[in-house]
Parts: sequence; structure tokens; C-alpha cells
Amino acid sequence: MIKMRTIAQKKKIITPESVSQHIEEQYKKSREFRKAYDEEVLNLKIAYKIAQLRKQRHVTQRELAKKIGTTQQTISRLEDSENTKVTVHTLAKLAIALKAKLSIDLIPQE
Repeated sequence: MIKMRTIAQKKKIITPESVSQHIEEQYKKSREFRKAYDEEVLNLKIAYKIAQLRKQRHVTQRELAKKIGTTQQTISRLEDSENTKVTVHTLAKLAIALKAKLSIDLIPQE
């Protein structure tokens, strides 16, 4: 039992502030972490934008799927940041169906 207490006492309790600090530190230190983090943020933004615009246009997933020639399940996956593997071609079809302008920008890194 004493060993268990020692192990439990050595575990670091993570608070929201330390999580943010940890992410910031890892982002600065690790190229691999930066790449993974940036990809995840991009996936989140794309999924969010698709869902947000679809809802603003009062279009169901099924209706949007029909407009671009796919299934409701595919639209659901596109709106799920865990599964976002979307092509420029698909984004262009979504933009047309949702009466939106597709803008892709390449921003130079420092």
C-alpha cells in the first residue's frame, strides 16, 4: 500500500491552466507536435465551417448531400472533425451548393 500511495502522490494533476501551458510549451518545442496540432485545428475549422454554413442556410444534411451527389452519412463525416478528409473538389461542390465563396489561402510561415 505504501508503494501505491507513493505512485499516486507522484502523478501530476492536470488543470485547465496547465493543459494550455503544456500545449503551448510542446508547440514551441516540437515540430511534430506543431504539425499534428495545426492539422487538427484545420480539421476543426473545416468541419465547423461546413456545419455552420449549412445550418445558416437552413439545409439538412440530407438535402445538402442530394445537392452535391453524395450521402447524408458523408456530410455527417465532413462535419465531424475526427473524420475530416476533404478534397478541394468537395469543398468547391459544397460552396456552390451552399451559395458560398470558397477561399483557400497559403500564408507564409516566419
